[in-house]
Amino acid sequence: MPILTLLLTCVIAAGTPGLDAWRWPLGPPAPRIVAGFSPPASPWGPGHRGVDLAARPEQPVHAAGPGRVAYADRLAGRGVVAIDHGPLRTTYLPVRPSVTVGHQVAAGARIGVVEDGRSHCPTPCLHWGLRRGPVYLNPLTLVERRVRLLPLWSQPSPSPTDRVPEPASDPEPRMTLRDATTATGGALTGMVMAFTLAFTWRRTRARYRLHSRRRPPSGVVNLSQERRLRRTP
Repeated sequence: MPILTLLLTCVIAAGTPGLDAWRWPLGPPAPRIVAGFSPPASPWGPGHRGVDLAARPEQPVHAAGPGRVAYADRLAGRGVVAIDHGPLRTTYLPVRPSVTVGHQVAAGARIGVVEDGRSHCPTPCLHWGLRRGPVYLNPLTLVERRVRLLPLWSQPSPSPTDRVPEPASDPEPRMTLRDATTATGGALTGMVMAFTLAFTWRRTRARYRLHSRRRPPSGVVNLSQERRLRRTP
């Protein structure tokens, strides 16, 4: 049923009359439905290829939509009218037609009256059919706008396998901001001390090398040093 409804919607969007152009073939008021649509499982299988609408003999029958009369005559002992609406075709029986083949009709135009006589319904009725090529469709989809509401699905509770495992507690204490600050200060102090020691060591080595260079070689008398020594009482 949903597939046929979707197919009918696509057909209407492809150039057939819009939903507002369709109407019931009987009434107003809208007729009572005697038998619903029950498509056959196969083209030659049993089923109900349309809907039966409660009617009375000589009741006017109207075109369900704008189109062209494709058939208006007797068939198998009953009057039949068929109207083409683009790729769709609607059929009405038993009807004593008041239109001829090729006649253009508007939605709601009178096409005949319900025949009084033999009927496949227990009471007088009009059989209303709808086809798209060889495929039979439910004609009620032309006049009944049905809104299908989806159920409100509750949020399923997560299964044990879907739950996100909680992070395990860390056995070792984490470093706080105060600990990080203390560690940074200690590192900077160590770097300053190391730089100071290295600078002192380099100056000491430089002075030692300078003093060594000033010492006269062996066998050479430093006259200045000798004078200072002699002047000393």
